[in-house]
Amino acid sequence: MIETGEQLYQAIEQMGRMQRILESYRNEILTRNPRNFAVLAEGPLEQLRQLQQQIDEYIQHLEAAGTPART
Repeated sequence: MIETGEQLYQAIEQMGRMQRILESYRNEILTRNPRNFAVLAEGPLEQLRQLQQQIDEYIQHLEAAGTPART
């Protein structure tokens, strides 16, 4: 669960890392073996979903509290 601006920043950074992993899988694996790509992509995709959900919850919490998100 994200509770601070620093944790929000870390979550966004982690999302970038997961996207770069997916891009490397796409470049290196997809054309040679789409099935392996699909299997390997499951982990990063799930991590992206979880991080996005945590970010959404954090933003909703800020909105409910009337606190603007700091960058």
